[in-house]
Amino acid sequence: TWLEEQHGPYSAGAFFILKQGGAVKFRDKEWIRPDKYGHFSPEFWNFREVPVEAVDASDCEINYEGLDNLLLLKELQSLSLQRCPHVDDWCLSRLYPLADSLQELSLAGCPRVSERGLACLHHLQNLRRLDISDLPAVSNPGLTQILVEEMLPNCQVVGVDWAEGLKLGPEEQPQDTASPVPA
Repeated sequence: TWLEEQHGPYSAGAFFILKQGGAVKFRDKEWIRPDKYGHFSPEFWNFREVPVEAVDASDCEINYEGLDNLLLLKELQSLSLQRCPHVDDWCLSRLYPLADSLQELSLAGCPRVSERGLACLHHLQNLRRLDISDLPAVSNPGLTQILVEEMLPNCQVVGVDWAEGLKLGPEEQPQDTASPVPA
């Protein structure tokens, strides 16, 4: 809260992500990333009035409460939460304030995201790309992809083979055409 009051929501949100080891991109600027020691250029403090348009929080320890810092970024267009161990269904239910701006979202490799969380994304009608690959808590990836595509018709859902996990019905089982049919 203090950082937000002193430096504005964009810089405060960027600082949170950078301290977590993630990267941020302000509009019309280059990506800012921490080095191998966790240090990063303080130049982002100069971007108080410049919106953050992209966040890469891949592998970060971000959780439900930490999302407060991202929800300040009202013009965020791209968000990567790949392999975030604490991102779960509850976290996805909190993303609705970004509905007007968010166009790309990656949840690839998030071990705690299930079908229930993906259903919460129905608010994000401006999404154009959603990566739902490698979600171990999703029991039927193929069916889930179909349902997400129905829910978000203007969004390209990637990362899942649509037939993955779908069972063939008896009439669709492969037939052995080499053996003769008894008369």
